Amino acid sequence: MNRKFYISFLAGALALAGAVTLVIGSRAGRAASPNSALSALPASDFIISVDVQRTLSETIPTLLSSNPAELSKLNAALDEFQQKTGINPRVFESVAIGGSLNPTTTPGRREPNGVVIARGSFNATELLDAAFTAAQKESVFDKEEQQYEGKTIFLINNVRRLKKEKDSSPAIQSQPSGNGVGVGPSKDATLSSRSSLEIVEGQHALQSGVPRSSTDKFAVAAVDGNTIAVGSPESVRAAIDASLGRNRVDDELVRLASQSPNAIVSFSGKIPPSFAGKQTSDNPVARYLASVRGFYGSFNSIGSDAETLIPLRTESAQQASDISQAINSLKSLAAIGFAQSAEAKTPRGESFSEFIKGLTVTSQNNEVQISARFPLPTVAPFVRHF
Repeated sequence: MNRKFYISFLAGALALAGAVTLVIGSRAGRAASPNSALSALPASDFIISVDVQRTLSETIPTLLSSNPAELSKLNAALDEFQQKTGINPRVFESVAIGGSLNPTTTPGRREPNGVVIARGSFNATELLDAAFTAAQKESVFDKEEQQYEGKTIFLINNVRRLKKEKDSSPAIQSQPSGNGVGVGPSKDATLSSRSSLEIVEGQHALQSGVPRSSTDKFAVAAVDGNTIAVGSPESVRAAIDASLGRNRVDDELVRLASQSPNAIVSFSGKIPPSFAGKQTSDNPVARYLASVRGFYGSFNSIGSDAETLIPLRTESAQQASDISQAINSLKSLAAIGFAQSAEAKTPRGESFSEFIKGLTVTSQNNEVQISARFPLPTVAPFVRHF
């Protein structure tokens, strides 16, 4: 399956729907705290929580304040998205991501290994219906329904982009497809239209380097009235289990990710020894990474400044001290080397220098404390153009 579509089909649609808040310029009453989605995650090795409304109403406008043209383009794109989907932009409040670090995953596999939980003041079933309706205007795909613990899980597979024709385009209709529901061109579609579709699909597969697979599926489900889960079929089923009190995310991870309750983004994670492995090579970087057993932190914006804190937990205080010294040495070398490079006077170079100046690395007991404070608009040169 097209991995870009995996992100943009529903998970991206959910995020972009909330992002239209920038266009509307108003804020709705909040029904849930950012950590409400975090606590709804299934068992995970790492978790991330995002305060969607603060991100969209505060952080992004401040980030792009020095580039009003880009902000205007973003607003226009989001406005167009709202018109196409009809999804209320004020509904998303908190988003959480959970995933596992599985060392047994087959090399070369691109299977999603996590789940996205979105919560807000919306009707989950109605929002999914709107998302599917919008997706059918851009692509054809197979949609299979499964029942699990009284919930409907939609499995999406065999996604193909529609080629937009100026004169005509095939109608989109629901048709049976195996045990599920296929969505594709009607039986009256011409051979040329079908050929065009396959050509577009084949070209995209070659460009992306991702072969199509009939077993390459992602899933989406309404976990409850105002909660949606998006991810692999296994991870969405796990999210439903978590909603029923089974195999929920570790309370300690939630606590660590909640150290800064007003943060825009917060996170935490544990690194199993089997994932990093004990390094016996002479590579110091590998040895440092192998000694890290966990992390947590946050990102926040205060006015026009951004600040972030990332503690790394190691097995011993000596390891934390060694890593701290190593990072500080790299920081000094990077500052000197970059100051002498051709990029030093470019917007990106100046932003990098500003970040280096605000970066502080220390150690305390068995933790490496990495913190930074910098003007948020300095990050703008690193943001992709919309």
